[in-house]
Amino acid sequence: FVDITGYTRLSEELPLATLNRLVERYFSAFLDRIGEAGGDINETAGDGFVAIFYGMAPESHDIRAVDTALALLADTETLNWENRESPLAIHMGLNSGIALVGSSRFEGIRGTRWIFTASGPVINLAARLAGVADAGQILVGPETVRRLGQRYCLARLGRKRLKNIAEAVDVHRVLGLSMRT
Repeated sequence: FVDITGYTRLSEELPLATLNRLVERYFSAFLDRIGEAGGDINETAGDGFVAIFYGMAPESHDIRAVDTALALLADTETLNWENRESPLAIHMGLNSGIALVGSSRFEGIRGTRWIFTASGPVINLAARLAGVADAGQILVGPETVRRLGQRYCLARLGRKRLKNIAEAVDVHRVLGLSMRT
């Protein structure tokens, strides 16, 4: 999950067309970066989106997801140099595991609507991690930590109670590549 930090405040401060152009500019760059890493933006919601890395060895997609998240932070800094008057910040939540990914059909009296989505506890935890991340932070769940091994420098933030998650979760912050890689 990738969210723009302080989006509600920005929507009050900037003209809607200006904010929309900013989101389009940043998210377009992010789309390219995610695609280059073998991921896909699954769905968007105003100031955020869900990216999924799948179809490869589990260890590979976790590494690609974290490498991409770090690249998105770097891309944000670069874009902010070009856009000094209204810089954006992002924050992210990453989680690993099995999710239900595919098409869903909604039938209503006005017709049928198809969507492509991902769902399940792994997705819910990623959303909650993004929800508690601060600007510039990448928070990861325990399964992601396990799969990453020693490739990254991680800071353990402790066990956190997250909204609508039954058990407290051991949360880590990605600081960057480990010197041991």
